Amino acid sequence: MHCLRCYGLVALSLPSLRLPMEQNSKLVRLFAVLRTVADIGPVATSEREFSDSVRQILERVAIAFDAEQAAILLLDGNITKLTCVAAHGLPALSPNSVLPLLEVQPQSWQLARGPRAPVRAQDIQEFFGSQDLPFLSSIQCLAPLRVNTGPVGMLALGARLGRESYGATDIECLDILAPHLALVLHNHSLAESLRHQIADNLRLLSSLHHSYDDALEAFATTIDCKDQYLRGHSVHVARFAAGIAGTLGMDEEEVAGIRAAGHLHDIGKVTVDKQFFSKASTLRPEEFRAIADHTVMGHQIVSSVRFPWPQVPEVVRWHHERADGSGYPDRLHNDELPLAVRIVAVADTFDAMTSDRPYRGSSSVATVCHELVRLSPTKFDSSVVQALLVHLRRDVEGKSETRLLPPQRTTQITTADLDRLSCDLLGRLTGHRAYSA
Repeated sequence: MHCLRCYGLVALSLPSLRLPMEQNSKLVRLFAVLRTVADIGPVATSEREFSDSVRQILERVAIAFDAEQAAILLLDGNITKLTCVAAHGLPALSPNSVLPLLEVQPQSWQLARGPRAPVRAQDIQEFFGSQDLPFLSSIQCLAPLRVNTGPVGMLALGARLGRESYGATDIECLDILAPHLALVLHNHSLAESLRHQIADNLRLLSSLHHSYDDALEAFATTIDCKDQYLRGHSVHVARFAAGIAGTLGMDEEEVAGIRAAGHLHDIGKVTVDKQFFSKASTLRPEEFRAIADHTVMGHQIVSSVRFPWPQVPEVVRWHHERADGSGYPDRLHNDELPLAVRIVAVADTFDAMTSDRPYRGSSSVATVCHELVRLSPTKFDSSVVQALLVHLRRDVEGKSETRLLPPQRTTQITTADLDRLSCDLLGRLTGHRAYSA
């Protein structure tokens, strides 16, 4: 038998062959982890739900480490519970399941650094307490996830393909991966915290709006106590104006502002002698001027108050202005008047005409709607009048979430009447011209 050395070949020992193989295996694992890290950003920032994103990330992590079992657990800020946000191959652990940390010392989480494999009973006790949970016995590798401010969760890996154990190469790779997973959890926690804060603020704002509405309604009732014929007028105008604004597609904040302006539009009447309101005969010029001045006086009153709605003072001053400049006090035209003013002007006129006054009785809803259409667009904004007709039609059909009129008043007009009035209003805008394609 010839010796290998005779042919200039040197026999390689088994350890020297194993070294390149181990290095190759380490490179393969490292590339797989780096590929996973590269995928995390696009997946985490996609428009998917967080649950879908984190599930896809965990699947990539499991593939990178040949893990048949894996889970990502989110730690709450007080270190009192873990919530599973994604699980793979662990039937006993489902997403959104909560693990209370009743016997765990917070400092064990605060001080935790670096992945651990193999996992000992001491590690389970340290991070999960003495809970007898089926999935805990499956965990073979733990990687605490933390950001600069502290721990945010845990990556748990279980059995692997081929039942291979986790070694030093896996620990090194997890050291690379863990900060990226931690950032995903941390950003999610910040987003959830912000969402809850926004929801709380909206609830607070809603309660403030209700408080404002209640206070302003009580104040409006006080304003209207000047005369029995005016009782309920400001409250009605506020409701009508808010309904019209909602039909026009204005947002809740704008509707709230217009409702407030409706409550306060006649606040200047507190300065007017109440005998003028109950006079059945024609007003003398100086009496009319005294009443008309309630717009200016009201503007002076509300201008000294810091309302959360900037439209209140202008509505109080200009709700008697008309589109053709024939109103008061400043004789403005339609294009000079903010939409809030034009809405309250129609709401104010509608309630006044459908209510009794000392000098006349109330008119029916149908009569008033016909008159508003007749006076559009000369006196009133046509789009506002159209919105009123649309809302009244919903009332008649019983489809309004917030009714403008009580049921007994809606019997004074039909949907056919409202449809004819809408067509008439459109005709006035187009000069009754017909268009064809």
